[in-house]
Amino acid sequence: MADKNLIPICSWCKKIRSDTDCWENIEIYLTKAGFGVFTHGMCPECAEKIFEKRIYLESYQHICKAISSSLSLSEVLNLIVTNVVKVMNVKASMLRLLNKETNKLEVAAYYGLSEKYVNKGPVESDASIEDALKGRPVSVYDIKEDRNARYRKEALQEGIRSILSIPLRVKNEVIGVLRMYTSEPVKYTEEDLKFVTAIAEQAAIAINNARVFETRISKEKEYLRVFEEVTKAVSSTLNLNEVLNLIVRKLPEVMNVKAATIRLLDETGERLKLVAAHGLSERYLSRGPVDMEKNIKDALQLKPVAIYDVTTDPRIHYRKEAKEEGIKSMLTLPIVARGKLLGVLRLLTGVPRHFEDEEIDFAASLAEVCGIAIDNARMYEELSRRNSK
Repeated sequence: MADKNLIPICSWCKKIRSDTDCWENIEIYLTKAGFGVFTHGMCPECAEKIFEKRIYLESYQHICKAISSSLSLSEVLNLIVTNVVKVMNVKASMLRLLNKETNKLEVAAYYGLSEKYVNKGPVESDASIEDALKGRPVSVYDIKEDRNARYRKEALQEGIRSILSIPLRVKNEVIGVLRMYTSEPVKYTEEDLKFVTAIAEQAAIAINNARVFETRISKEKEYLRVFEEVTKAVSSTLNLNEVLNLIVRKLPEVMNVKAATIRLLDETGERLKLVAAHGLSERYLSRGPVDMEKNIKDALQLKPVAIYDVTTDPRIHYRKEAKEEGIKSMLTLPIVARGKLLGVLRLLTGVPRHFEDEEIDFAASLAEVCGIAIDNARMYEELSRRNSK
């Protein structure tokens, strides 16, 4: 016989099983049992949780809107630290970004801190920073009680008691650390940590977007500067040899490559003749004809050809010689002027290099400028010969 004092209740939805094996809402069951009619309200604890969630949501929307309002990297960084202080109601914040070359965290922006504290020294040895770089938010409840903190004295002089370190992560890569400082000890709840982690994720995305945008803009500005520089240089003379030598000297400089060669089609239009080179030994230049190479044939079909490793790529005939010369990568471009193929331009690197599409397009436009300069010099020399007769 079942014990009447035992009431079966679902541990998940809190429904109660009645004597007729029906599962009833707890309010209905208790009303039927004579406990009175229930009214619904909200206890202070639940009300506080709901209120906090609404505040979190509003704060999250506010800070996301603020940090996404600019594509200037410096503005984005400053927007992050100032808005974190306002939204989280903390004393100060600091943002450090990871320098991939030095593998060190560098101060990128801060708000509410003195320069003296900001420049106190490196933080890599700080345990909370190490944990944050591993992708975990880390809270120091009271630095006054943390005798192992490296900059404990400096923090107390600054009026800092609690420090929260949050990783800035783009996909699976940690790009930096966001720190929040309070003037009183603060114990952050699990909800707090989830909230600041969500903010840090949005901050990391905003930083990454600004970086990509500024890189693209700066690259386009550099391309324009280089284009003007090359155009000005190769247009400065109508002497064919001077034009050719200017091209092979100037392009390695502006394209950051080891060497350059120009081969022009002969009178028959079938064979290529080396007419200018820079940055290569005579031994390598005299290795033999290159007309049979696949990358040359493709370039003569007006297609740029990028080769990452010339020492292993079958499209290169003289792989051994290239290795001995210290050549790693190669970009072969057709030289065209007024719709006519004149020859090929080669750019060679001393370090492995993946030529990106926009870089190839840019190099192709430079080759076209060079082609026009070569064609103009040829026409001028032809006119000079005619006039001298």
